[in-house]
Amino acid sequence: MHRSGTSLVASFLSALGVDMGQELLPADKANPRGYFEDIGFLEFQRKVLSQSCLSDDGGHPDWGWTQSEQLNKKAFKAFIPAATSMLVSRAEGRGLWGWKDPRTTLLLDFWHRLLDEAYYIFVYRFPWDVADSMQRLGAPVFLRNPEYAYRIWSFYNRHLRDFFIKNSHRCVLLSINALQQNPDRLVDLLRKKLNLEIREANLKDIYEPELFTCTDGPEGYDPLIDLVAATSPECTELLAQLDNLADLSGSGLWRVRPLRSRPSGGNNLSAPQQVDLSVIIPCRDDGQFLIEAVASFERVAPKNCELIVVNDGSTELRTLEILKILRDAGYCLFDQENQGLSAARNAGIRLAAGRYILPLDADNRMRAGFVEAAIEILDSTSEIGIVYGYRQFFGMKTGLDEVAEFDLEEMLMFNYIDAGAVFRQQVWADCGGYDQRMSPLEDWDLWISAAEKGWRFHRLSQVTFEYRVRPGSLLSMVDNPEFLDQLLESMMIKHNELYQPRFVKQLAKMKRCAAHLTVSVRRLSEESDLLRKELLAAKSENEHIRDMKTGNPPAEPKQIPQPAERPADKLNSRGWRLLSYVRRTMQRCRGS
Repeated sequence: MHRSGTSLVASFLSALGVDMGQELLPADKANPRGYFEDIGFLEFQRKVLSQSCLSDDGGHPDWGWTQSEQLNKKAFKAFIPAATSMLVSRAEGRGLWGWKDPRTTLLLDFWHRLLDEAYYIFVYRFPWDVADSMQRLGAPVFLRNPEYAYRIWSFYNRHLRDFFIKNSHRCVLLSINALQQNPDRLVDLLRKKLNLEIREANLKDIYEPELFTCTDGPEGYDPLIDLVAATSPECTELLAQLDNLADLSGSGLWRVRPLRSRPSGGNNLSAPQQVDLSVIIPCRDDGQFLIEAVASFERVAPKNCELIVVNDGSTELRTLEILKILRDAGYCLFDQENQGLSAARNAGIRLAAGRYILPLDADNRMRAGFVEAAIEILDSTSEIGIVYGYRQFFGMKTGLDEVAEFDLEEMLMFNYIDAGAVFRQQVWADCGGYDQRMSPLEDWDLWISAAEKGWRFHRLSQVTFEYRVRPGSLLSMVDNPEFLDQLLESMMIKHNELYQPRFVKQLAKMKRCAAHLTVSVRRLSEESDLLRKELLAAKSENEHIRDMKTGNPPAEPKQIPQPAERPADKLNSRGWRLLSYVRRTMQRCRGS
């Protein structure tokens, strides 16, 4: 299965003297140590599987998996001559040789008929770790369809299990979660079970733990495991079967507990006497992501916290199924017709028993230490109303966003504080809650309103949550210039008392920025013109030399027309529009 540690095991085999191929897939950001994949086998198997999948069936045909999970294995027969030729070519060398490509899992019977004396090294990984790795891969298909991870995991590992049962004497089955704790066990199994003659190598020096993340809870327990077992029971059942069959088992490294929520506040008599903080998660058809958000809450939130999930009119079947499982397990769920993110957050906060509020988007994850630090600051300083910190990106974008200290002048220009901040419920009440008219920038509006009311902000110099960057986010709406202009005009009118005294200053600042950009553009234009002249001169000289050699008279130099000025470009630029709506807003504010 992809994202299961196959590259790590292939690197071990290479170090032990197995020829993994001459032309290997190069390393990249997703796998900096290299994939150890023979490009010839990779491209061949990719072609076989993509042509054996149903068309227009969704899924990920490149991995041989589509929604119906129908793989036309009869189509494999047409590829036998090409496969045989590849095997003959690779077998010409001496010693042990092999190839690595997770797609081979779906072609095991195909290859087994063509190979007489083959041995198979199988690797499996805990499904929740594979799902996390697929999200961190950043591929849009998996960010749009997070449920694919568990379905593909089951599909691949069923093939692996069935082949191993029939041919276990020629196979080694390894849990990568167990192997990373003792890499030398691979050497023992290759020598003792398969009787392979391999050279010595210190595999511990090859393994880099920081490149291989896994969910490690105390004694194998973790809330995510419980949630996966409840929402995808076929995965944990198959994992237990693999552990029972494996030569190196992951049994004992994971455990499942009955899914039960912690007591919430409100009218719940079994809840703690005081709820310090309420986490509010709105959910609109994000059920598979919601599992990870809930797990992060259960993993890091102190006992004096509650979780409220607001179902904002979900219609997707998988999400509805997951919401029912959470409700049956005792989680606090509130259902409403689809009204948008602002209304969902407001509904959750109205139900909250906590003095403090932390909004958490369904596709994000909490980080340890944030809640405790925020509560300590808010408890000690009554003037502070909002506590925020850094965010860690993953998905389509990676890296750390070290958010700046609060500065009202900057905040009036753009929002740099995410909604995932802890604030007093009194702040929300003072501001009248989230303004639904300002969606999708309702959190920016809330921060400006809080500053207007005199509340102070405090920044923590630590990562406070993980932010998933994926296609189709709400913020994509601001890519529409007309919509953005209308929204910013509304923001300035609503907060006129803050914006009006700063208009002149902000205009001056924008003019300075525009002047700086103009200088930069002019410099680039001059450099472009110079390079263009040098290229034309070089071309003319080459043509002259060529004509001298051929005896042809030199051609008359061509006049290249210069591009005409396009004032419309300036009028349509973002900077010009920004100045225009600021002027319009000033006029409206003066007239009101």
